[in-house]
Amino acid sequence: MSKKSKKKLSKTARIILDVVRVLCLGVAIFSGYQLYTGLKSYNEAGNTYDNLRKNAVVKQDDDSDDVASEKINYEQLLQQNADFAGWLTLPNSNVDYPVVFGASVDTERYGNDYYLRHLFDGTYNVSGTVFIDYNNGRDFTHKNTVIYGHHMLNDSMFADIEKYKDQSYYDSHKEIYFDTPDAKYTIYPVAGYLTTGTGDYVQFDFSGDQEFLNYVDRFVSGSTFKSEQTIEASDQIVMFSTCSYDVDDGRYVLVGKLVKN
Repeated sequence: MSKKSKKKLSKTARIILDVVRVLCLGVAIFSGYQLYTGLKSYNEAGNTYDNLRKNAVVKQDDDSDDVASEKINYEQLLQQNADFAGWLTLPNSNVDYPVVFGASVDTERYGNDYYLRHLFDGTYNVSGTVFIDYNNGRDFTHKNTVIYGHHMLNDSMFADIEKYKDQSYYDSHKEIYFDTPDAKYTIYPVAGYLTTGTGDYVQFDFSGDQEFLNYVDRFVSGSTFKSEQTIEASDQIVMFSTCSYDVDDGRYVLVGKLVKN
């Protein structure tokens, strides 16, 4: 019984095969590089914020895990970054970060772009820094204060904010703490809302009480969870905005009532 001879590839077919192999190798190298740089970026951001917590957030009572037992070294944080606005903490989550003003004292940092890609110490990094919309200025006098943070794929920054899509998460996370050099605040979640970057969902000031209440009702009526909190005309709110991967250019917005302690 004779053996079947293998059919030889033509010169053109060999060239095409070689090109495909090179392309596959290139894609593999590029993907590996992207993965490496992504992990490197995550690690750098994680280390930066871990060091800030170690040096600037001190527990006053070692036997307590209560956020209220923590003391923020505001002077140290302001020395490191004059844009420091306060420290934001959502207990039992990864949200435990310094917040800066988008209305920076540095003209090169002023606006809503710089802190999207720079850490608290100014290092370029895709994790960015949690920041307050520059339209809010450097105080909390607006009816609505808007705070932005990335939804990173390693669950850092504002990734946990989107977990308010589930009622059970709200049920176990009903208070958010925001400590500033001038005052301590508790933020009570009122509504979670899925929208897009072009959803025209940000507004800072209102012509009157009814416009403000109508604005809040927009989020409450479409909320992903039911809150035990309500908003009155005299209240101020805080809006946490982060990316959502459920829809193209998605945003998840958490609205909370701001209460000065």
